[in-house]
Amino acid sequence: MSFNYAPLAKTAETLLAKFGQELTFTRTSKGAYDPGTGATSDTTSTFTKNGVLFDYRDADSADQTVLAGDRRLVSEAHAYEVGDTVAIGADVYRVVSISTNQPADTALVSELQIRK
Repeated sequence: MSFNYAPLAKTAETLLAKFGQELTFTRTSKGAYDPGTGATSDTTSTFTKNGVLFDYRDADSADQTVLAGDRRLVSEAHAYEVGDTVAIGADVYRVVSISTNQPADTALVSELQIRK
């Protein structure tokens, strides 16, 4: 018998909306190369998601993939991409790592490692 994770995903979304903050993410995608101008036509899109920001513990940086100043952002499940940026207050962070908590086929939350 399989477990229905959909209500748990909805609860996670509700808790992030209640206790987190609304964040604006930006994604820049490379467009086609124009040989006439020698440039690409980049496109930028934005989306908002709720999330909660945490600091990493010293033990998290033991394997040297977490650098000083990196932050952990637990956010609504979404198809984030490495390189997306997120504005938090006056600071802009870049997504460097993504881990999605996804039992079965239901994404619950995404944990993002972000860096200035």
